[in-house]
Amino acid sequence: MYINFNKYLIMYFFILSFFLSNTVILKSEEKFVPKVYYHFFNHPPKEDYNKSDLRIFLQVPHSDLSFIKNENSFTSTYEVNVIVWEDKNFVFDKSFENSFSVVAYEETVSDSLFSLCEYSLELEPKKYEIEILFKDKNSGNTSKGKLPVELKRFNNNTVNISDVIFLNRIEFLPNNVVKLIPAPINNISMNEKSFYAYFEMYVPSIDEELTIKYNVFDQLSDNEKIVKVGSISTTNKKKSDFFYTNLSELNLDMGRYLIAYQIEQDGNNSKVSIPFTVGWEGLPEAINDFDEAVDQMKYIASKQDIKKIKDKKGFEKFKAFKEFWDKKDPSPGINGNEKMIEYYRRIRYALRTFTSSRISKGWLTDRGYIFVLMGEPDEFYRQTFESSAVPPYNRPYEIWYYYEKRRNYVFIDETGFGDFTLISPIYYEDSDMLK
Repeated sequence: MYINFNKYLIMYFFILSFFLSNTVILKSEEKFVPKVYYHFFNHPPKEDYNKSDLRIFLQVPHSDLSFIKNENSFTSTYEVNVIVWEDKNFVFDKSFENSFSVVAYEETVSDSLFSLCEYSLELEPKKYEIEILFKDKNSGNTSKGKLPVELKRFNNNTVNISDVIFLNRIEFLPNNVVKLIPAPINNISMNEKSFYAYFEMYVPSIDEELTIKYNVFDQLSDNEKIVKVGSISTTNKKKSDFFYTNLSELNLDMGRYLIAYQIEQDGNNSKVSIPFTVGWEGLPEAINDFDEAVDQMKYIASKQDIKKIKDKKGFEKFKAFKEFWDKKDPSPGINGNEKMIEYYRRIRYALRTFTSSRISKGWLTDRGYIFVLMGEPDEFYRQTFESSAVPPYNRPYEIWYYYEKRRNYVFIDETGFGDFTLISPIYYEDSDMLK
């Protein structure tokens, strides 16, 4: 938020700071919004190839749901409304309700247990927007989101391949039923034993050789080099089938990847690809380079702490990293490590926002430094270049106001190219990150 100050009022900055230091601004809490993960899985239809099948999976962590205590259990109930739009025109909607119970209280606050539900529909192969409205019936908390989806046109005279979906688990039930348990996010934990890339396919001929190939590309390398390849040839006994790869068995290093599949039969082929990341369980999504994440601890960790982590190898390095952050976890075992998640959220924001002509990584600048330690200011004032301004304010500057912490920070752009330098005293002992 910008404050439209007259440039001459800057002379009263320190007087203003005195009054602000004796003022406490109370903020109203925002309404809690449950985290709802949803996945679209477009696959070939079983009969009518004028339509395209879409399965929608929804997952909500137990920690984001409200439970009512019964005599011997705890029950959660929520409602989901799925709305389909085409070019901003309403197509149709469908509502359903889900209710389930758990026995132990610990299950109601777990962020590693999820409620899973799914909904299937058939649509013409087109571009749509799928809107998901979620409501917790016990608390009234709501969440909503809208994502575009383009449904493929399948053909029963050639090879067809579905989307790829990432799964934490596959269950094989009686009567050839396969139950899919999606992964909430496309991230593999390095210590995870099972993480599947799954797809379905339709081929026009049976009892003929079918070849499935895949390449894994390193998206962080130059020219996205191929790091893993695989191929399998088989004689299929039915036209419709499925295939999956356990990506955990590929032993990939931490990073960003893309897996591309190709199916070939009788000169026909079909391709599909999807990106994913590899990390360690418990690491925030903002971390995609572990060694850099250790370096980024410099604002809250001593050189000895950082050296202790860097001297470790492999999983032992992660354990030392986790031990450091576990000591700062405000609510161990619940909702992940909120402080670590917030710290790296700030790092990522500063990285992109506060770059300068001299420092390309924004978290290393003075503004990035204060942002990481103190968070987003309640308000800030920005003055662009004005030659008539009185020194030292005859250059661009910013003032950041933290009312509740009773702190203000002044940054001067020394060069006029975005090189903001902190000139006010560095008070940060009350930073939430240092506690």
